[in-house]
Amino acid sequence: MTCVSLLGHGYNALQARMGKEGGQEWQEEVSLLFAPSFKKIANGEVLVAKASDLISQIDQCRALTGPWTLEVIYVIPAKDNTSCTIRYVLRSEKAGDFDVIALLKSQNGTHIDQIDEVYYQLEMDAA
Repeated sequence: MTCVSLLGHGYNALQARMGKEGGQEWQEEVSLLFAPSFKKIANGEVLVAKASDLISQIDQCRALTGPWTLEVIYVIPAKDNTSCTIRYVLRSEKAGDFDVIALLKSQNGTHIDQIDEVYYQLEMDAA
């Protein structure tokens, strides 16, 4: 498994724990996984402009969506090992289910520099 693939799996594992557990102290894990200048973009909107803001963004999201789980479909590294494409399904208690495609970028292979995610709302069952 490549370095960037490991970062992708680490990102998904952290997201899954944050969605399940909430209210934990994540700062040490965030500083190990993300570059200080980390940027998170979702559906074209910059949500986080530095790693230190990630935890509050996730907490705000969890307040709106409730707990969530992740089902990772694939993590595919680029040939140059500076990015990978991640696809996963996020199932949230309040907001429903989303099919997510994410592009993770890492120039040095040790920290995530940027995540660009696109969320597609999956059909909710009709009552």
